[in-house]
Amino acid sequence: MSDYGYAVEVPEGYDEAVLRARLALKGEGFSIISEMHVGGLLGPEAGDERQYLIMGAWSPPAGHRGVDEDLQAAVHLPCNVVVQESGSSATVAALDPADDADSNDDAVGRVVEAARDALNRVLLKVTTPPGG
Repeated sequence: MSDYGYAVEVPEGYDEAVLRARLALKGEGFSIISEMHVGGLLGPEAGDERQYLIMGAWSPPAGHRGVDEDLQAAVHLPCNVVVQESGSSATVAALDPADDADSNDDAVGRVVEAARDALNRVLLKVTTPPGG
């Protein structure tokens, strides 16, 4: 776990990591509702040309349940999943949704815990080669 959430390494590289992340998110019931290719934005001016993708992942059942319980729960949605080129390998990271959730709100807490568990399963799947 990093200061921001959870991260795993994919030795097979960036393209493979993106593919695995997409498949794992879909397998856990997430839809990717937004994508931002940040690598091009950082670019040569920042001295960094690594590929870097931020995906906004939405879990319809958890999202709807959270918003039904408390409209303010939407501030925790979607879950951000990042794929970052790291030399010949890549890192896939997910923000821990519990980091900024109100632990005193049971309804939001249940939704956040479900999202956290699903994201942990996503990252576990990302470390396993397809068919492996």
